[in-house]
Amino acid sequence: MNSKERVLMTINHKEPDRVPVGEWGIDHDHVSNILGRHTYWRNRRDETIALWEGRRDEVVESLKSDYTELVERLDYDVVTVPLCPPKNIHHGKPPKKIGEGVWEDHKGRIYQYAPGNDSIMCMTPDEGRERLSSADIENTINRLSVIDDSVFELVDYFGDRFGRDRAVLFRDMNVYGALLSPFGGDFLHQMIVLAEAGDDLLALHDAAVNYNRLLTEHCVKHNVTIMMQGSDFCMNTGPIVSPQIMRRIFFPLMKRVNKDIVNNGMYSFFHCCGNTSLLLDDYVDAGYTGYQSIQVSAGLDNKLIKKKYGDKLTMWTGIQCETLIKGSLPELTHEVLQALEILMPGGGFIFGSTNSVQFGANTGNYLKALELVREKGIY
Repeated sequence: MNSKERVLMTINHKEPDRVPVGEWGIDHDHVSNILGRHTYWRNRRDETIALWEGRRDEVVESLKSDYTELVERLDYDVVTVPLCPPKNIHHGKPPKKIGEGVWEDHKGRIYQYAPGNDSIMCMTPDEGRERLSSADIENTINRLSVIDDSVFELVDYFGDRFGRDRAVLFRDMNVYGALLSPFGGDFLHQMIVLAEAGDDLLALHDAAVNYNRLLTEHCVKHNVTIMMQGSDFCMNTGPIVSPQIMRRIFFPLMKRVNKDIVNNGMYSFFHCCGNTSLLLDDYVDAGYTGYQSIQVSAGLDNKLIKKKYGDKLTMWTGIQCETLIKGSLPELTHEVLQALEILMPGGGFIFGSTNSVQFGANTGNYLKALELVREKGIY
């Protein structure tokens, strides 16, 4: 049984030969530790600077070669692939470094290094708007109707290289940014928009469906098996956005997007951190068949979710981020073995971290978790 067959069996709630393994994301420090060299794979800081300096192709070639080697070395069954920067990306004059971890661009925008996730963040986003004019809506519809083919360079490469033997997963389905990006502003501003601009958001649904359809139609031509939507609509205490707004604005859009995915012979997964318990029925009703980032540390219970949704959702989880960061070997072993015991029966289980293998976590802990799954996750 090859990796793709293994994943397809578990998605269809049948028991394969062993538990399939993959990651929604694994940050560059772990990739470098495993490969023994610098990488741009999920290296937010270095990639940002390289793109500022016009080194896009260097970044993309690193993403191809380094992730290829990682997939083969760790024998991932799921190969998770994002869009990449377009060929024509151009930042003009690079931002100037004005202090330790601080940059300023030619428009006066300030960027600052964020050590928590090793990224560079814009601290002065463009001013947001709370409503859209008819011209704004028309411009957004036109913008979402065309995609630069060069952003699919990784999809094409990994789909063609791995898609016949492994389950290639596209992680950039977009139901959030397609609706909210026209309003600009920061996250807080977008929350205000969600509370006050419902009709404008609904007016963009058709354009958002069409944009995601273009993604789907491209991916199906390059051996992609799973299409994944990755917006975090929850926090540890529950939904960030009220269930009522979710049911009016987002879930109808998700249902339409997922219908296109199914019609193209692929599967639809979602990623959402936090406590999703108030929304899981809605995710299932919207047509999702897989759920990544089941966060026990946010109050979720693998046993309860398996019992209620085990015949509807493939559960992609197994080791909490907190355990990868600071867990002891006995704690890690207990958690992995408990996950296998609860989630293996009947298939419907892919092993991975709950969220991602985050920057600053313990690479050794992660490799030990994989070792345990290879040894004990046999049907």
